Amino acid sequence: RQRQMCIRDRPPIVTPLVPTSRNEPQTWQYTTDAPDTDWMQPEFDAGAWQTGPGGFGTEGTPGAKVSTEWNTSDIWLRRSFDLEGVPAEGEVQLEIHHDEDAEVYLNGKLVGSFKGYQSGYRVLPLNPGTLDALRAGANTLAVRCRQTRGGQYIDVGLTLLKEPEPSEGP
Repeated sequence: RQRQMCIRDRPPIVTPLVPTSRNEPQTWQYTTDAPDTDWMQPEFDAGAWQTGPGGFGTEGTPGAKVSTEWNTSDIWLRRSFDLEGVPAEGEVQLEIHHDEDAEVYLNGKLVGSFKGYQSGYRVLPLNPGTLDALRAGANTLAVRCRQTRGGQYIDVGLTLLKEPEPSEGP
């Protein structure tokens, strides 16, 4: 279905469900100390974690818009959001800029795992079978990013891609 969206003469309609910090910093809870193994679960208590605006990284990282400095080897992020309902149409995808390795969880379920780095934001499909993790009401987006060398940055959101309405006329 995703590949068919661009076959028409008009690109898909892109709507942020959970915005990244590319245009406006979004608030996350974060830690650079290894948390308990259930850190990605919605019921995990991250009350002792710090709070700060995304994106997280170091100045000079290509394509990064750093709002909170992160200069250790690992960072864990959590963000809660509410949805009135799960989208009935379109395709929910990740919008991510990562430098370096990143894992993204939605309500405790791994929805994306990425190796290496990229120098800008990309919209990528969720792992197969993971959209069922999204629900009406409260949701939790959790991210781990690991840095080994060079610049570093992480920012994540969820985007809805929908096919445009058919054109009028012949």
